[in-house]
Amino acid sequence: PAHLGRSYAQRELFNSAVFIAPGREFLFPKNEKCGNNSARRTLQNLVSAKPLPPDFKDTNRWFAPLLQPSDLKLKSIDELNTRIPFKFAIVRNPYSRVLSCWLNKFVVGGGKTQKYRKLVNADREPAFAEFVEEICKQTPEEMDPHWRVQYYNIFCELIRYDEFVRFERMDEELGAIVSRYSPRATIRSVRRGEFDAGNKIMQHYTKPIAKLVRDKFAIDFEQFGYADDLELAAG
Repeated sequence: PAHLGRSYAQRELFNSAVFIAPGREFLFPKNEKCGNNSARRTLQNLVSAKPLPPDFKDTNRWFAPLLQPSDLKLKSIDELNTRIPFKFAIVRNPYSRVLSCWLNKFVVGGGKTQKYRKLVNADREPAFAEFVEEICKQTPEEMDPHWRVQYYNIFCELIRYDEFVRFERMDEELGAIVSRYSPRATIRSVRRGEFDAGNKIMQHYTKPIAKLVRDKFAIDFEQFGYADDLELAAG
């Protein structure tokens, strides 16, 4: 995509993370630990000329219906804001998102715990407090997308969003968006909420841990309208 970032890696990151409807009706970015797989499969199926198989995976973007920014032959990145009439992203309360990531990568695991241990300088599965301490030392650029500050993960400094869908109300809010384009489209749920992090906040957070997350992810709390009160988040 034209004129984005100072390096090939930055441009490639943006190009692989942003999804655009073939008719240019809408744009959304992937945002890990926010129902990302469910959203992508739902929207890929929405714009497809025929129903996609239930196990469809869009890991190869060349063969998926949704477009990349590079497909639009942009002269400048700001054209995304002027040429795409509706831009939305799915966001999540930072407390539950960080906890979900730890539960996923280190407690339940997925066969890649060694990779993620390296990313947080751990020689074993870290306790939740250790995990939070390590990721809060990182800059947004150093963070893995699964725990990167969402404001930067979805390129809020570049894209002027029209709406933020809350993960906590995803069925209702994403469903309302999907229904604009097809009355028969449905949400394709893929492992969404399997770690039940929202209901485990008080089991794992202490005041010091909460302060680390509150301070590091302050822009997410503010930008997306989440209260930084821990008990409200757990409620």
